[in-house]
Amino acid sequence: MADTTARPEDVDIGQLGSMFGVQTRNEPDYLEYDIRGRGYMERLFFNCGASYLGFMLGGGVYGTVQGLRLAPANAPLRVRTNALMNGFGKHGATAGNAAGAVALMFTSFESLAESVELDKICGDQAWVNPVAAGALTGGLFKAGAGVRGAALASAIGAGLAA
Repeated sequence: MADTTARPEDVDIGQLGSMFGVQTRNEPDYLEYDIRGRGYMERLFFNCGASYLGFMLGGGVYGTVQGLRLAPANAPLRVRTNALMNGFGKHGATAGNAAGAVALMFTSFESLAESVELDKICGDQAWVNPVAAGALTGGLFKAGAGVRGAALASAIGAGLAA
């Protein structure tokens, strides 16, 4: 009986083609790359999530310290624990929600500035988009504080983004 098993030297890799990721052409294989970086939704989810988490933890630590300080010294452990958890929940949630909203506005304004190519309009300056987004974010976030408060927040937002 004849041996019908294939030997490695009998297999032509070039015929398998891209089925196994083997390059069959003699030209370089380039990775797909978007010159503008990550998309809007990717940046939005990352910025909002990271801001919310970081500020929730920071506000929670502040709330924990406040809760322990305001709890009566001779109170039972259960009362002090409750004060600690209430402080963490109150301050952590407030700070996290505010930071998440600011991140949402900043990312949206920055994407809008990229869409209209504001940096190209201003002479190909890379710093224009984030500074404009920071100024718009600060102004909108504190719009309820009046013109003076919104202008101050706008200047702070532009300065932080610079």
